[in-house]
Amino acid sequence: MGGAIRPAPSGNLSGMWALKVALPLPVEPMSYLPPHADLRAEVQGYRVVVPWRGELRVGVVVGREESPQKTFALREALAYLDTRPWLNPSAIEFLQVAARDSFCPVGTLLNDLLPFLEPPLTHRVRLVPGADPAVLPGGLEALAEGWQEAQGLDPKLLDFLREAGVLQEEVAERRTPAQALVVLREPAEGLSEKAKAAWYALRDLRQVESMAALARAAGVGVGVVKGLLEKGYIGFVEVTPALEAVAARALEPLELPLRPVRLQGGRLLERLRALAGLVQEGPALVLFPEVSLLKKCQPFFPEAAVLHGEMKAEERRLVWERLVQGAARWVLATYQGLLLPLDWERIVVVEEAAEAYKLPGGSRAFVPRLARLRAQGLGVPIHYCSSVNSLEVWHEPAYLLPPPRPRLHLLDLRQERGWPLTGAAIALLQQVQEKKRQAIVLSARRGYSAVLRCKQCDWKAMCPNCALPLRYHKSGRLGLLQCHQCGHEEKAPELCPGCQSDVFDPRGPGVEWLLEALGRHLPTLPRYRYTAEAKDDLHPLLAGAPGVLVGTTAILRAPVLPELALVLLPYADGFVLESDFRAAERYHRLLWQLADLHPHRRPLLVLQTFEPGHAAHRALQTASPQGFMEVELALRRTLGYPPASRMVKLEVAHAKEPVARDAIYQLAHALRASAEPGELLGPAPAPVARLRGQYVFHLLLKSSEERVQALMANLPPVRGARLRIDPDPQSFVGLLED
Repeated sequence: MGGAIRPAPSGNLSGMWALKVALPLPVEPMSYLPPHADLRAEVQGYRVVVPWRGELRVGVVVGREESPQKTFALREALAYLDTRPWLNPSAIEFLQVAARDSFCPVGTLLNDLLPFLEPPLTHRVRLVPGADPAVLPGGLEALAEGWQEAQGLDPKLLDFLREAGVLQEEVAERRTPAQALVVLREPAEGLSEKAKAAWYALRDLRQVESMAALARAAGVGVGVVKGLLEKGYIGFVEVTPALEAVAARALEPLELPLRPVRLQGGRLLERLRALAGLVQEGPALVLFPEVSLLKKCQPFFPEAAVLHGEMKAEERRLVWERLVQGAARWVLATYQGLLLPLDWERIVVVEEAAEAYKLPGGSRAFVPRLARLRAQGLGVPIHYCSSVNSLEVWHEPAYLLPPPRPRLHLLDLRQERGWPLTGAAIALLQQVQEKKRQAIVLSARRGYSAVLRCKQCDWKAMCPNCALPLRYHKSGRLGLLQCHQCGHEEKAPELCPGCQSDVFDPRGPGVEWLLEALGRHLPTLPRYRYTAEAKDDLHPLLAGAPGVLVGTTAILRAPVLPELALVLLPYADGFVLESDFRAAERYHRLLWQLADLHPHRRPLLVLQTFEPGHAAHRALQTASPQGFMEVELALRRTLGYPPASRMVKLEVAHAKEPVARDAIYQLAHALRASAEPGELLGPAPAPVARLRGQYVFHLLLKSSEERVQALMANLPPVRGARLRIDPDPQSFVGLLED
């Protein structure tokens, strides 16, 4: 472990310099003196432990200052954690450029991109040898006797001693060795049959992570395994953490005549062939919007390193360290791979229009834009690989794979009878049942209905914290009303609070309603639920058994149903009715995702809709996304919306509506002094004017890159209300998945 002693300030500071340390906090890099015990010359990119408000935090050295002013007032860093830099100069430069581009402090973006930066620490302290023990405050007398664990000691008192220069500290990364249960010796004759079964099971498995895991594998009780452990037949040993292995699948790269900026179209396997042809020379960073898609593609790139948020923090740190030590041919990653200190030959963004690329908090940055900045900083090409590329990259040179030819059937709700399932939809589902195939029924929401209202007086249940109706869930005798945004719950009323009527009218079918309707019309067809919150066991379906899977868009991240024959959207319009200029493009992309839901089959896509002539429907009927995208792009250019401009959303919120309104109007007034006509939209209440107890107002900046940067540079502070900056907004409603 490395120790650090802060010396008493000296009179001669001319030869000293300070570290610029970026902490994973919403602050700009801060100045610290180097660790006293480690005055290494090269410091940029190393992780370093520093004191911060009574505790120890881990940051990254992003630079240093020569002969800073008032060096005596700076605090001292305690220790470096690494023998190699965690970030290289190009990654640090990207971090700083991207933070400016996202209008946030460097620390905010660092925390977003490296949430696993800070490991657990071992921290020991003692009184500096030779110092007078009388300086120790009550409760810390043991520090005069030698090293003590800092955990449990008052951090404020430690900070006082640190500032006084009489505290010696040792800090290092705490690594908990992984352990596994292995066979130690042969079983004796006297062992019971169950104990022998457990021993032989462990021998075949070679190692397991716990006694419970061995008991499950052997089909015995934990007590049997514990007996083997106590008798020394098996035991725990330290093992090197192994990353999850996947079964490799063969994939022949598609030879591309050129290296196009964007790859579009085809089935997933065809796009992966094109992707393999694009990156086969390596090294390449391939970014994915979601872990489920990354894992679906991982078997086709068995040599690739993988980095994503479902891995444990220590696993991600281990991958990072391995990659720093040696270059990888490919890295498949979510946004957390953007700062990897490797010299890529190219960067590829998969499904670049996916909303999952939008970071939910902190910087609120949009990852494809960050990836473009990363590629520009490295001087390497960036590519986009999607079923349908986004409008933002539509002008780039493309290699177009033949798109899948969807089998589309539109059911006009203005003419069809039956709700939420029309007679025609039920007939199609009956065919699925008769042929022992599988179907998916997709809903925009997970409860029973979007609204519970009274038929007599039009009363409807509203959330007390949000300007939204409460979702109705059928549970118990009366049911439950729930807000999917703030979590408010209450029992459904027995009588209408407005007119005392007992006749309620649910509106907007959710997963529960559809399951109920299917049970009524097709009682012998097995039904399964799949939402982000509730996932039924799908093993029968995955084994090929007939049935219907009902759920939200979480189904897109579910395993592929092998006998899928039908995909039904009972209310397709519910996926496009949003106060958002991107809504139609999102709906268009969703339909193409559904058309490519099965890698080999062409399931019938059935849409119950009030708008059968919608442009997105025509695009599927002609098996060509180009027509829809060109019309949408022309509309955006006419309105001056992205990609014809850059947009930044300023969101002001407060628990009191007048305070929020005054704050947003003051902000708008200050910006109008330097804004040109058409550059400000608003201010106005957000599409959902009250959310989680806060009144929300929006002000949009829309102009060229240079003008937006100039306007944001003159952004005045907002007093009395919360201001959130959303660069490149992808959604204006801001709701959680319904």
